[in-house]
Amino acid sequence: MTTLWPQIAGLFGIDGRVSPLPGERSRNVLVDGPGGRFVLKVHRPAERVAAEAETAALAAVSELERVPRVIRTLAGAALAEVTLDGEPGLARALSWLPGLPWPQAWSVQQPAPAAVLADLGRLVARVDATLAGLDVPGLGEGLHWNLVHADRLRERLPQVADPQRRRLAGVVLDRFAERIAPALAHLPLQAIHNDAGEGNVLVEFGPGGEPRIGGLIDFGDVCRAPRICGLAVACAYAMCDRPDPVAAVLPLVAGYHEITPLTPGELALLTDLIRTRLAMSVVMAGWQSAQDPGNPYLLVSQDRVWPLLEVLAAADDEWALFRFRDACGYEADPRARQVRRHLSRTPAAPVVCGRPLAQVPRYTFDWSAGTGAASWTSQRLFGRLAEVGAQVGIGRYLEDRDIYTSEAYAGADPTRRRTIHLGVDLFVPAGSAVSAALDGVVHLAHDNAAPLDYGPVVILEHRTGDGTRFFTLYGHLSRSTLTRLDVGQRVAAGEEFGTVGTREENGGWAPHLHLQVLTSLIGMGADVPGVGARDGLGVWRSISPDPNLLLGLPEGTRADPGMSTGQVAAGRAVRLSRALSLSYAQPLRIVRGEGAHLIDESGRPWIDLVNNVAHVGHCHPRVVAAAARQQELLNTNTRYLHEAVVEYAQRLTATLPDPLSVCFFVNSGSEANDLALRLARAHLRSREVVVLDHAYHGNLTSLVDVSPYKFDGPGGQGRPEHTHVVPLADPYRGRYRAAPGEPTDAVAEAYLAELEAVLDGVPVTGRGRRPAVLLAETIPGTAGQVVLADGFLAGAYQRVRAAGGICVADEVQTGFGRVGSGFWAFEEHGVVPDVVTMGKPIGNGHPLGAVVTTPEVAASFLTGMEYFNTFGGNPVSARVGLAVLDVLDDERLPAHAAAVGDRILTGLRGLADRHHLVGDVRGSGLFLGVQLVADRSARTPAGAAATAVVEAVKRRGVLLSSDGPDHDVLKIKPPLVLSEADADRVVTALDEALAEVTDRD
Repeated sequence: MTTLWPQIAGLFGIDGRVSPLPGERSRNVLVDGPGGRFVLKVHRPAERVAAEAETAALAAVSELERVPRVIRTLAGAALAEVTLDGEPGLARALSWLPGLPWPQAWSVQQPAPAAVLADLGRLVARVDATLAGLDVPGLGEGLHWNLVHADRLRERLPQVADPQRRRLAGVVLDRFAERIAPALAHLPLQAIHNDAGEGNVLVEFGPGGEPRIGGLIDFGDVCRAPRICGLAVACAYAMCDRPDPVAAVLPLVAGYHEITPLTPGELALLTDLIRTRLAMSVVMAGWQSAQDPGNPYLLVSQDRVWPLLEVLAAADDEWALFRFRDACGYEADPRARQVRRHLSRTPAAPVVCGRPLAQVPRYTFDWSAGTGAASWTSQRLFGRLAEVGAQVGIGRYLEDRDIYTSEAYAGADPTRRRTIHLGVDLFVPAGSAVSAALDGVVHLAHDNAAPLDYGPVVILEHRTGDGTRFFTLYGHLSRSTLTRLDVGQRVAAGEEFGTVGTREENGGWAPHLHLQVLTSLIGMGADVPGVGARDGLGVWRSISPDPNLLLGLPEGTRADPGMSTGQVAAGRAVRLSRALSLSYAQPLRIVRGEGAHLIDESGRPWIDLVNNVAHVGHCHPRVVAAAARQQELLNTNTRYLHEAVVEYAQRLTATLPDPLSVCFFVNSGSEANDLALRLARAHLRSREVVVLDHAYHGNLTSLVDVSPYKFDGPGGQGRPEHTHVVPLADPYRGRYRAAPGEPTDAVAEAYLAELEAVLDGVPVTGRGRRPAVLLAETIPGTAGQVVLADGFLAGAYQRVRAAGGICVADEVQTGFGRVGSGFWAFEEHGVVPDVVTMGKPIGNGHPLGAVVTTPEVAASFLTGMEYFNTFGGNPVSARVGLAVLDVLDDERLPAHAAAVGDRILTGLRGLADRHHLVGDVRGSGLFLGVQLVADRSARTPAGAAATAVVEAVKRRGVLLSSDGPDHDVLKIKPPLVLSEADADRVVTALDEALAEVTDRD
């Protein structure tokens, strides 16, 4: 190692022990010293433009995490003129990122977990998205690794010494030139990292051994290319050493798509681009080895690249494309929709029994996993059919079976055993005639004679009206069937073309016909699977549509194979909007609810302190029964007379003070608040709305406009002119505060003065008044379970009405006895609103909401425009609402909420004496908040601590969440059936969690 390296490092203000690092074009060393670790790179002067371009690329991504930082010289330059071993050069310094290079982090036995691959995809997407606007001279100039110019490498093929490698690389590059390059030319170019593989992806391991992506380094190959090229490079190297390369990178592709949505056109190029990158690696290794035979860095990946190229060269393009499309949330086979449509409109002929199966006595077997299907011998099977008088037995489509135990169903990857049945089995005696369901042509007829295979199988080819090709597969036939058919032979719908085989000739199965519809044979011909792996379920459902489209059985043939938690999470990521958030660092998969508990897939119960929707308890049997009974009788809209709707309106208004007596029924709290605004505007002839700061009133556009939590939050567009915001009358952390233990009525006066100033800004009407609707939660929830200063709400109602306005109480979260002291939270303030809105607890999880107002306000809504809500107030919803009221009365749940809430409050106040993180404990009944603070005297928020406490109590079996502008308030809003024992467990869990978080800090 030259002694000049420390001198060069000194130019950048770094020093330490120097050790060599590999490199393709530059000379690189690691400098390890007291100031940390750094990478020092020296380029030849001819590479100045490339070095400047790389520096510009690093500057462009400098705001991202997990990428190197440029270290400037003491004079402030990014490049320094140096002399190394008597030769001039250009020196650069970069920060060091820790971690193992990707190939060293994994083995065949312990491959990269899906979560790490997805994270790699997201990181590559973020880097390339950030680089997209970069446009500097020399970017990728002369770079041989740009996929866009892959065809230029054909002239270097002679440098590949191995003739087999030379031939295959040439085939791939020729295909690129003919088919892929023209398609790439239509995609926009941008700067991409272009080298997310081999030693450039770093993997770290946490304290518990958990892996994570540590960084993406080496921006020396940044170039201008379509963004799909950057993903292709990452996939090419992440596929290495995997038994099923495409399956291995599906999480990577999905992770990239999560950040940068990929188009179907881009995905159609991905497999070829991956192959092309691998072929480029083979060619470049041959060429570079000839130029620099002593540089082992140039051959570092070849032992892994070549076997992968061989596998991908033999792979079916459609099979790979279908899996990539499915991973990104698209229909796997884009033709499948047309095939299903065609089958749903085309009459099919009977395939067995000579008449439609719907007219044949039949019996459906349940052979799902765990039912003992392996014990069904032919004798037992046909004996059961005889017992029930059935002529045919049905084996279901998509059934997850545990009978496929042979090695034939294991495949290359033992973790992906095939267990999902992709066709329909029709059990009839051997020798029974088999007819074509549709007009078609014999595509192939073959004897798959291996044990537990199809035996004799016939595949017919068909066309939809627009020419789309698809197939029907008939498996487990007799060998004599094969002698009757020739490839290309036409077969008419209903024409008998074969018979069902015996056990001895059909692969060893009980006599039956396996009927399967296929949109593609995915390059497998007669070996196309009749059983698929669970983790490819989305793909298989697309390639193999439901055969009942041919059979027409009214009861259907589809089984529910279920989904693994990983499949649920992956499917949600691409098929639901990422705007829909999930709770907790490790989201829960909840499968059942009971009382105040949620139960996960393993059967573990969790105390639910979050779900204020399941008001009278999850799945309360009286509520469930009421919905089921009415659903059996009638469910329709409100254009017909129905006693349940009228009875519910009477019972609901009986809980409210006069003059609140006119009901509107809707489907949610958001709909209720939207309708309340319409009522107010009709009554006041004004659009002006006064709201409390940090309020949230629903997810409709009209409500986002009156919710500061949304319009002043991330992605918000600011306050609309018709919305007027009053400071939240929070006596603990608001603009005006009360000292601990001090009455809050004086603070309320200060907030009321703020309200008067806001009302002065409401436009004056022709009568000299300032009419506006005050829309306010009685206890603001999203704002942090805030108990408003004493007297504020009463004073606000008085002032708004004096100005000509009306008042709406948003009781979507606080109504129906939750606060314990009364049925409605507004009762605690001694006020009577003009309008009350309801949602969440009103239906105990059923989609129900309501607005109750005065006759005067209701009359103003009679403008000639009809109000109609298709589902609002339907008989089922009315019966559900009545059942909730019955349970609240009969089980005395408001009183129970008061008692259990007091018990929790007492425990929480005890915690405040022991834990300085607890700043304030507040609330009423089972609507409680615990505000965490970093400093009690300053009342500074402790949002990070609140998040940590939520995770810590989850580890103890309790589900909490946080709220408030700083996310520093623990909110407690459980079902009202929460028991005293569970309440005590909650306090204990919080005690332990607060201690854990405090000790950690």
